Amino acid sequence: MKADVVAYCRAEQLFRAGDRVICAVSGGADSMAMLRCLYACREALGISVCAAHFNHGLRGAEADEDEAFVRAFCEAHRIEFFAGRADVAAFAKEKGMTLEEAAREKRYEFLLSLPGDKVATAHTADDNAETVLLHLLRGSGLRGLCGIPPQRGKIVRPMLAVSREAIEQFLNDEGVSWREDRTNAEDTCLRNRLRHRIMPLLYEEAPSLRTNLLRQSELLRGEDALLDKLAESLLERDGEGVLIAPLLTADDALQRRALRLLLRDALPQNVAQKHVAALQALVQSGDPSAQISLPDGWTARRRYGTLTVTKGEASTFPATALKVPGVTRIPQLHIRVTCTVTENFQKQGNTPFHFAVKYDMIATDALMLRPRQTGDCMQMDGGYTKTLKKLLIEQKIPRDRRELLPVLTDGTRVIAVIGLGVSADCRAEEGRPALVITTETEA
Repeated sequence: MKADVVAYCRAEQLFRAGDRVICAVSGGADSMAMLRCLYACREALGISVCAAHFNHGLRGAEADEDEAFVRAFCEAHRIEFFAGRADVAAFAKEKGMTLEEAAREKRYEFLLSLPGDKVATAHTADDNAETVLLHLLRGSGLRGLCGIPPQRGKIVRPMLAVSREAIEQFLNDEGVSWREDRTNAEDTCLRNRLRHRIMPLLYEEAPSLRTNLLRQSELLRGEDALLDKLAESLLERDGEGVLIAPLLTADDALQRRALRLLLRDALPQNVAQKHVAALQALVQSGDPSAQISLPDGWTARRRYGTLTVTKGEASTFPATALKVPGVTRIPQLHIRVTCTVTENFQKQGNTPFHFAVKYDMIATDALMLRPRQTGDCMQMDGGYTKTLKKLLIEQKIPRDRRELLPVLTDGTRVIAVIGLGVSADCRAEEGRPALVITTETEA
């Protein structure tokens, strides 16, 4: 088995010379075999090896015994050892997660916090076969049939081409004992039922199933990566979002894949088909300001021709008095507004975020920025007035952004709207006193 593991690690380029490898060791047969094998082959692979054990706090004294077992093995073989633990049940309840999800998150959080170049987990060829069939039963798409990847970031799986039978034979030959987790023998979860009842029948009919599925997974991962590359080309960035037009030109399958890629950044472990379908309906919707809620506080919005996926955006901000002259910050909007007084205004290049208003015709001690209110109007060129509501719709300001545009007022009228412009009757005149207002973003 040692030669097979070394050959697989080299073929998949799992390690580089000098890598410090942290072996995730539960005390079970698979992880004990991995630790023993990598430690024995460390010179051949050019790596150093240490071990880490995480106690999930779910099995009481039995879990403590597992930790003590791994610790004793490492001490006997002079292998550096790290231990971590957490109350996974409490964490799962707090976050509304399943025990399995919570255990995985806390375990990888611990493993990735340790000082190492790679974290090795003991997934086997049997694990890969079970994972592929589980995804097939659940109706997963191509991504699910790709199985367990040999490497993802710092996580590597050096035992992925090895069967459980070979592992137990190796441990017996090496005289290495292991711990049995009694929950592995229970048929309370689908994976265990599949492992105990279905897989033996499949292996009997197709002895090479593990190898065949491993090879299939490798082929499908290549095709999946190619499709991702094609889908990624549809995600044309426009500021904080992506343009909708390129998505609408693609067929449904590629459009769905592109949207899944967009969601993956926000929901790396939680992208379900229903979320992709909802996002696709949003893209194809005729409503220019539609939005949907996603897990973990994320929201997807259509802002006319742009699609955004954001979390925790401000929905409004408090009315704030302006310092004249001076700098006023509105942290909810991440902006600072600078007011400067000039006695002899010279025309300059006005923008929606840099403009001048008449200084001698406004009550500067009452100047404030506030959200839009019902009935707000601005005077337009030509002397007529228009409601801000109508003006914002004409300017195609997305609905969720309209309450975030700061309205400049002196208590009696709208003087300007930052991001939109100045009321015609309040614009500064050349050679006259003016208040210059500049708005900048802050991190």
